[in-house]
Amino acid sequence: MNNRKYLVLRNVVILVWAVQMAACSSISQPEKAVNRLQSQPGITKSQVDSIGRALSYLPNGTQLAIALVNDSTATYYGALRERDTLKTIDNSDRVFEIGSLSKVFTSALLADLVLEDQVSLDQPVQEVLDLQINDSLQITFKELSNHTSGLPRIPSGFIWESIWHMDNPYKDYDEVMLREYLKNEITLVGEQGKTFQYSNIGAGLLGYVLTRVTGQGYEEMLQQRIFNQLNMNSSTTLRRSVTDRLVEGRNRRGNPTVNWDMGAIPGAGAILSTTEDLSKFAIANFDSTNRMLALQHEKTYSNNEGTEIGLGWFIVKDDSTQKWLWHNGGTGGYRSSMVIDIRNNKSTIVLSNISAGHSHSSGIDDLSYFLLEELTQPVDSSRNN
Repeated sequence: MNNRKYLVLRNVVILVWAVQMAACSSISQPEKAVNRLQSQPGITKSQVDSIGRALSYLPNGTQLAIALVNDSTATYYGALRERDTLKTIDNSDRVFEIGSLSKVFTSALLADLVLEDQVSLDQPVQEVLDLQINDSLQITFKELSNHTSGLPRIPSGFIWESIWHMDNPYKDYDEVMLREYLKNEITLVGEQGKTFQYSNIGAGLLGYVLTRVTGQGYEEMLQQRIFNQLNMNSSTTLRRSVTDRLVEGRNRRGNPTVNWDMGAIPGAGAILSTTEDLSKFAIANFDSTNRMLALQHEKTYSNNEGTEIGLGWFIVKDDSTQKWLWHNGGTGGYRSSMVIDIRNNKSTIVLSNISAGHSHSSGIDDLSYFLLEELTQPVDSSRNN
């Protein structure tokens, strides 16, 4: 992997539940697995080997769903660790929680409303709320989207309020609690508009405010403005509608765990999807005439560490011409990563059912980057299966 890309990736990798990550160092690593992954057309031996290496560090019951997108064509590969054996499976239509990758879609909704002149990026969200935000804070739509609002990662006091649901921390965070936070508790922990401070509550607030603008629910907006338009028929925030194809999540110890409910802030991470559906979204991003998605690609923030952010996307660059879009996601039972090379019309997507708190879950991000690096290299027939 290009060293600069790798460093930039490491600078912006964000875990949804950082406390779990700190606690997982004592977890024993799985025994070495027997690799019986099979070759498939369109997948090189090097790619299969890298998939096997990533999966070998994850516990039994973990599976990876992978998409390699080249122009308008997607190639899918699935892998499962079962009884310390790695095997190839077909899971391109299986549903996973995508966690914070949902934030990209929340910002896509924002971009669509901007193009319709319903809101503007520099408009304070206070103007569309029916309550007065504490201290009369004038936080803008853009600042919520690119994590420069100055808001903390999670609301004040949230850890104590969610302690009874540590395996499903946002479950009881309802609209009453959100509105109380906005009216009486919200404070800034970073310099508004100037510093990057990754914020789940910020993205969740963005989704909530957009529902106030349109008068529609978050799910309704997603279906109408994105999923139906792109035939993403398996993507939703309603778990009950995809139960028959939902892959069971695994916690940081590798045991089955409950799914997350995002309460009043689904825009922060409530979407469930498949590699088939996310491939359609990647392909749509290749289309420069898609004004909604193109607006998301434009830089809205950069800092001295090389971190650039569009609307929802992290922008990874190694020179003035090459630009990759990236975001990952993590919940108590899943980890996801999606990278798009918009210059060369290529993308890789990796979904997994392993907790973001597992000590090797960051390998999902690494794998997505490695696969895209390979995908952008000139074809060497000797490496193909």
